[in-house]
Amino acid sequence: MASVELRQVIDWTGGSLLHNGRSDWFEDVCTDTRSLKPGSLFIALRGTNFDGHHFLAKAIDAGASGLVIDDRSVIEPLMSRLEKVSIVFVFDTLQAFQDIAAGYRQSLAGRVIAITGSVGKTSTRQMVAACLEQDMEIHQTEGNLNNEIGLPQTLLKAKPSAQAIILEMGMRGPGEIALLSRIARPDIAVVTNIGLSHIGRLGSRDAILSAKTEIVQGLRENGLIILNGDDALLRDWGDQAADRYRIAYVTSSSDRAETLARNAVFVLAASQIKTTAAGSQFTAIVREHSGEQDSAPVSLPFPGAHHVHNALIGLAVSRELKLALKQAASGAAGMKIVGSRQRMIDLGGILMMDDSYNASPESMLAALDTLTELAGGRRRIAALGSMLELGDFADKAHYDLGRLAAQKGFSKLYLVGRHAESVRQGALSVSADIDAKIFNDSDLLKDALIPQVAAGDCILVKGSRAYAMERITEAIIRKISETEKHHAD
Repeated sequence: MASVELRQVIDWTGGSLLHNGRSDWFEDVCTDTRSLKPGSLFIALRGTNFDGHHFLAKAIDAGASGLVIDDRSVIEPLMSRLEKVSIVFVFDTLQAFQDIAAGYRQSLAGRVIAITGSVGKTSTRQMVAACLEQDMEIHQTEGNLNNEIGLPQTLLKAKPSAQAIILEMGMRGPGEIALLSRIARPDIAVVTNIGLSHIGRLGSRDAILSAKTEIVQGLRENGLIILNGDDALLRDWGDQAADRYRIAYVTSSSDRAETLARNAVFVLAASQIKTTAAGSQFTAIVREHSGEQDSAPVSLPFPGAHHVHNALIGLAVSRELKLALKQAASGAAGMKIVGSRQRMIDLGGILMMDDSYNASPESMLAALDTLTELAGGRRRIAALGSMLELGDFADKAHYDLGRLAAQKGFSKLYLVGRHAESVRQGALSVSADIDAKIFNDSDLLKDALIPQVAAGDCILVKGSRAYAMERITEAIIRKISETEKHHAD
């Protein structure tokens, strides 16, 4: 929680003091009167559907000691209530909020780790936290607070005692990651991958690469950039940037590690990867630029090759922060998956992967790969919602999704969304016998799927948030539980 002085607020924002109340010190910085604590500084943000200036009276009633505004006219009606309240005028309250967060960040002694990428930001952030939290006091992004408002909120909630502050950085277009990086001034910047998310807005993977690597614009002097060495675009970018930045790579190919190490401070590679329904195991190998090596066994409590990458990133961050590799590996072993991200559910002989949180081409492929590896010879069924924000690439991406599902042995596809027909056509191009059905909504899909589920099946449930695929997961769990209860009775 940020405690800031009035003079700091003025210095950081370049604002002017309109009214000097009795408090020169604020116990917290707040933008929502519903969570405002007495003694806080209230910043009147504006949004599409709200204006914080309309809530100034509520902020005063809740005990605000200071207000930051960008409209002088709102003060007149409040003059009789401002005896104890300091007021700072700025030209843009959002900019002021970001400036205060940036100023507060500079006062923090803890190391800041910033994470971006097309997919996997949240699971990577959680893995980094798991690797560090046994040895360090950490603070991290909550929920989806990873944009121009959420990231400053996260920074301002960090305690001065936090030793590691782990931040996600999301984006919708160019320039946004650069802004967040300049606010956060990371000591370590992580780019997980360059995929097709946001390609509808940006137009190409090269443009996405350019937007994601803006994360270096606020990187502190002698900071470290951790890149996915299995992503060709990031490898090429890293090779070109090696003379300007300290770079480390992670890779799931131990054969690639030696090549990557030529232009890197160090490389963290995985070898002997094994995946079962219970989890993933591998050996993490550190190869320093000097040739020095270290290794440790890693056991993760969930399957999936992408989780191996996440763990390697967590170990790489730990390495930079001088933590022992084996200790960090034991932290990774204790990580828990939160929410509907590749949650494996054993329903008495039926194995279901609930990955309904969201969907992109890369996360779809990861889910198909993981369930295929676990299924062996069992029947594979997929309930899939369309992927969004792919623009002109949408039809091809969905066609490729159907083709991949058929190639990986999925025999039944239950499809919903605007691009469902493209998925069906892709599947049929591989197997004319595949059972691919399209539904107008997820409720109709659910009603058709549940009667077809049989013992031994492996089921994938995944789609963009708009299609509420989690309702399918919940319905399957409920139906099987009711069936088991009926048999028991």
